Amino acid sequence: MSLNLDKSAWKRVAFGDVVRNLNNTVKDPAVEGIDRVIAMEHLNPGELKINRWGSIEDGTTFTRRVKPGQTLFGKRRAYQRKAAYAEFDAITSGDILVFEADPTQLLPEFLPFLVQSDGFYDHALGTSAGSLSPRTNWRDLSNYEFDLPPLDEQQRLADLFWALERYGLSIRERADRAWDAAAVVLRHAWEAERKVPLGDIGECVTGSTPSKANADYWNSEDVPFYTPSEIDGEFIASARQRVSLAGAKAGRMLPRNAVAVACIGGDLGKSAVVVEPGISNQQITSVIGLPADDAELLQAVLAHPLGRAALQARETTTIVRKLNKSDLMKVEVPWPADRTTLHAVVRARRTATVGATDEASRLATLRSGLTAEIFGGAE
Repeated sequence: MSLNLDKSAWKRVAFGDVVRNLNNTVKDPAVEGIDRVIAMEHLNPGELKINRWGSIEDGTTFTRRVKPGQTLFGKRRAYQRKAAYAEFDAITSGDILVFEADPTQLLPEFLPFLVQSDGFYDHALGTSAGSLSPRTNWRDLSNYEFDLPPLDEQQRLADLFWALERYGLSIRERADRAWDAAAVVLRHAWEAERKVPLGDIGECVTGSTPSKANADYWNSEDVPFYTPSEIDGEFIASARQRVSLAGAKAGRMLPRNAVAVACIGGDLGKSAVVVEPGISNQQITSVIGLPADDAELLQAVLAHPLGRAALQARETTTIVRKLNKSDLMKVEVPWPADRTTLHAVVRARRTATVGATDEASRLATLRSGLTAEIFGGAE
């Protein structure tokens, strides 16, 4: 898709000529009627909408004020691409810059898309200093130059971008509704009387680590070697380390659709379905021998808050939290003879997630192309 823009009337400007960096402070937010706090962790990379925030009641050292219609930009670790559009009054971190457009030259609703552009982020990264926590600053950002459309054209482009933004939000909301529906059905299943020990559902096997002293086991890219830190989400599809076929034979091969459960430390209780056959270390115990639909259902059952609670109820605590295989096998989970409904809701949840991910990817590609056409790319 191309906008076929006529840029003959556009003018070259510096960011600081059309945008102000505000540092308005508030001594007592409660007196001002402000009850929300925005920190860096509340900004999601690539998302303009702020969906999370802290509370003034919990205490804060922040004093910088944010008003609706202003654009926020995370100056620390700019590579994270954290920018947002404020829709409510709040207090924010000193690591977040507050931008306000000069409405006689730049529309406030157009500004956030300029800040999201590759050219702006390339400039921010190029002017960041520091090794552990690099930061850019307003002085350098104010020098960023770009071509600015006339106000009427800014309005048309802003309307297009906001329409895409709303569509992106609707994609995520559809997936969220599928997850919410599945959570309700799974909760009802957990509250039902019939429970089955995990050991009766499938075979439980604990992983092992091939000897690090044997280089032949590790100098290879043949077979994934899974660890608890890689269990993040419904499926475990990649591993930072891989072993040779000989190394895999020294361990215990996990087939596709094994349900891996982390059984130690802070990761205890996390679970995922194995996508690529591999081996795991001894901190993972897996349930094997299940067809795909049962494996995905079991993972969903275990990942539910009541499932995590059931796993943690069986843990033993010495120096570190641990869940032995014998105790894992005794964990009772809802497992009715007829699992048709449960299979259906988990499948619908996965379909919604995959569909939302694919559509969001296509939307991101479209937005990236439009942004590059309007604002250009790297300097």
